Amino acid sequence: MKKSAHYLKLPTKNKRNRKKKLRKKMLSMFYFILAPIVFNIVTARNLQHLRSVTGYAYGYLSDCPGNENPIIMSEDSLRKLRIKVIGAKMTSGWIKKKYNYYQMNEMGNDPTMDYSRKTVLFISGYFDNPDFAASRIMEYSYRLLGYNVFLLDMHKFVEHDYPSVTRNLPAIGKHTAEMLYNLTQQNVGFDPKKFEMVGLSLGGETISFIAKSYKALSGVKISRLTALDPSGPCFRNRGPDRRLDKSDADYVEVIGTNIDGLGIATPVGHVNIYINGGEYQMSDIYWMPCEMFCSHIKVFEIWFSALRNQDSFIAIQCDTMQQARDKDCYDRKPFVTNLLGLKVDKTKHGIFYLATTYNYPYYMGEKGLKRENEPVHNLLKATNKADIVVV
Repeated sequence: MKKSAHYLKLPTKNKRNRKKKLRKKMLSMFYFILAPIVFNIVTARNLQHLRSVTGYAYGYLSDCPGNENPIIMSEDSLRKLRIKVIGAKMTSGWIKKKYNYYQMNEMGNDPTMDYSRKTVLFISGYFDNPDFAASRIMEYSYRLLGYNVFLLDMHKFVEHDYPSVTRNLPAIGKHTAEMLYNLTQQNVGFDPKKFEMVGLSLGGETISFIAKSYKALSGVKISRLTALDPSGPCFRNRGPDRRLDKSDADYVEVIGTNIDGLGIATPVGHVNIYINGGEYQMSDIYWMPCEMFCSHIKVFEIWFSALRNQDSFIAIQCDTMQQARDKDCYDRKPFVTNLLGLKVDKTKHGIFYLATTYNYPYYMGEKGLKRENEPVHNLLKATNKADIVVV
């Protein structure tokens, strides 16, 4: 009986062995077919620098804890918040005057002003003031175009450590807006629809706070804001009510040249133009690197040239921010272009890529609309075009 019972178990063992062999064959087939697919997916994703491996770009000094807390400006401080006026009627014999917060009635009657013309307020950046080169150059450029020019003097409030300076901006914006609203109330002809603001770096965020406060006071939006690589540090992670936003004015244009360093990558304007991808620029001396500060300031030189060459800086629309970074907008359908500068088509909203050369006057015209002329990669290819180099 024991022998018989043992014999009866043998077919069961054989059946199990056959099932094991079948499972092994199926697993082998599975690995043979799917392993290359899995390998290719993993490899491809690694080649694309997985965000889980490399992380997301955080940007320089993205958060500044405590800098959104309020400040109060004293009466003495408000006397040091001033607007320098260079009206369209200014001649070489007249003295350029600065008017503080308490002198707006006098400013409204400045004899150089022609309120029938457009007026621009320019605000420079960190540690700057309206007597330095940037403001003087903008004054000259806009005067040639027939504008009245205002230069905001806020140097008392921007000569401290950077996070503290950024905390001052909402108050600066509020009180500057009160100064402009005072002009509106005087009925001297100041018209917010003929008024524009241009801000460089920290000034690119300051114009936002002025525009927000002016709208709150008057119920009317300012016509145009142009932000030249507006500051990202301490503003990058804020919401639209605490930084530059397209809701601030009828039209907001943002030009980015160092978006992950001293600028901001988020497309916060109606038209957002990223020069050479927006991250780093080419140096005027091509073999020297143009790093963070150099790339940040390059926007000023490009805007200066755009004011003088208004039909020459032609940008290409992109579908995404990543396409602009990658300089990969040439094949977009439909192919849409726009101009950097005062002749921009304000109805063509979105993200734009603009190629430039590495030295003044920087523009490429229609040549810049073709991939084969893309400057950065072609310059690098030309550097190492030889197949073999003997050293």
